[in-house]
Amino acid sequence: MYNLLRTFQERNYALFFTGQSLSLIGYWIQSTTFNWLLYQLTDSALWLGYFSAAINLPVLVLLPFAGSLVDRFDRRRLLLILQFLFMLQALALAVLTHFDLLTLALIVAMGCLQSILTAFDSPARQAFVPRLVTNREHLPAAISLNSMLFNTSRAIGPPIAGWVMAQTGPAPCFLLNALSYLCIISALLLMRLSAPPIPVKSARRQGAVDNLRLILGAPPLRYLILSYTSVAVATMSIYVLLPIWAREVLGTGPQGLGWLMGGIGVGALIGAALVGTQRQPARLWPLFRQAAVLLGLALILLSQAEGVGPALVVTVLLGLAYIAQGVAANTLLQLSIDDDHRAGVMAFYLLAAFGSIPVGNLIGGWLGEWRGPHGAALMSGIVVLIVTALFWPTSNRVIAHVARESPSPTA
Repeated sequence: MYNLLRTFQERNYALFFTGQSLSLIGYWIQSTTFNWLLYQLTDSALWLGYFSAAINLPVLVLLPFAGSLVDRFDRRRLLLILQFLFMLQALALAVLTHFDLLTLALIVAMGCLQSILTAFDSPARQAFVPRLVTNREHLPAAISLNSMLFNTSRAIGPPIAGWVMAQTGPAPCFLLNALSYLCIISALLLMRLSAPPIPVKSARRQGAVDNLRLILGAPPLRYLILSYTSVAVATMSIYVLLPIWAREVLGTGPQGLGWLMGGIGVGALIGAALVGTQRQPARLWPLFRQAAVLLGLALILLSQAEGVGPALVVTVLLGLAYIAQGVAANTLLQLSIDDDHRAGVMAFYLLAAFGSIPVGNLIGGWLGEWRGPHGAALMSGIVVLIVTALFWPTSNRVIAHVARESPSPTA
């Protein structure tokens, strides 16, 4: 744990961490509110899946190209512009909701706009973190802390959203998110950064095809991204059904949705902390596949959950396993690539994390309509275990390859 705390000696990273912490809480407040309103407007598991997929489709299409473009610009300036646009989008949602003008068409359009902005924002944030630490030994801890922060906010934001919606309605939730962007904007403005380490001419030579070729030509990178993508699609097929679990299975409404998402956030925080305290990165390779096994088992357990208590326990396990695997993949990728390809390669990792959402949403909506939420969770858990088993021989070869390349890993 001391290894994690030392990272806050880096002034720029401490500013980024503080500003992003409040901004991300606002993001999860809005995300929970948005999903609840979308479910109310569709009142169907199938249509919820369809519209959620449509909203997230821009991320799937744009991420590989957005990552390459991010490498060409000053990342702090780009992030400032994006946070301002996110803030305007949240304000628009607050006004539309307050005056009861938010139709299904408008909520889908606003969701697509956020998806487009996210396609550029996410690789920019991932690639920006290494610039915030002057001591390279702090980089693995900084990456893990970033994931811990994201998932701590996931534990805090949804219960707040559920409470605010129950007390005052959804409009204040969007307003809170808009105000939260002032925190990250202030942090970015207060940073003292040296000139960007990547020459502009060098960055312009990198394209989406170059980054894809790099990934496919490196067995460790190829294994991380393909395996994580497969598991993420199965997991996201259940995530989209959480509003149905809250209303129809648990009978708890928006407050219950907040607690379910909060349970995933608590587990995610634990999973990110477990990864962040690993002093030897080589140990993350077996942890990556062990987390996939736990994830499959957690989904199967969720299919058997009936009450609020059991469901909350299982969502904690679900969040722990899914995020431990994601943080392990993130850390291993960041340590395996140089700055010339950083945003471009991380865009493909984010394509697995975000791009799996529309595909998973479609599958989840179809499974929820066909088999119900319990059957959908059971089938997703079985798929995760099968995918993990299929990748097991590949993971053995990758672990052996990494051991040969780095026989004495250090933190």
